[in-house]
Amino acid sequence: MTSKVRIKAGSVEVEFEGSEEYMKDELPALVELLYSLSPADDSDEEEESVELQATADTSKQKLQMTTNTIAAKLNAKKAGDLILAACGHLALVKGATTYSRSNILAEMKLATNYYKATMNKNLSGSLKTLVKQNELLETATDTYALDANTQKKIESTLNAN
Repeated sequence: MTSKVRIKAGSVEVEFEGSEEYMKDELPALVELLYSLSPADDSDEEEESVELQATADTSKQKLQMTTNTIAAKLNAKKAGDLILAACGHLALVKGATTYSRSNILAEMKLATNYYKATMNKNLSGSLKTLVKQNELLETATDTYALDANTQKKIESTLNAN
């Protein structure tokens, strides 16, 4: 399925129409790149906006909550917990089946109540630990998926609260 996106950040605007897979895997990195390229603007009058128009099937989207909310419901205390919350958001809210390292990091950064800059430095180690604990599956280099049991556990915790 194809999706269409138009992103405007300050004076930079990009419009793209492509596969749903691109939207899931590459959009967060694109948004981050746009913000880094956009000149700093102290003016409160100009708002940055992200407008998404998806023509894709959204039936996989079961929950409507933020990564912050998921982290809170999972009682996230450390980087591994926040990684699982981010992956849970990508899987259960956005409907993604696999997630790149950059997608996970971007999602973690959206959990502003829990994310700390040191988590970025230790991300590889935390991901490796979660793979060893069978919480995450490494489906390809720097591409991950939640283990089925882990996903069920997260889903039941979110539905119970």
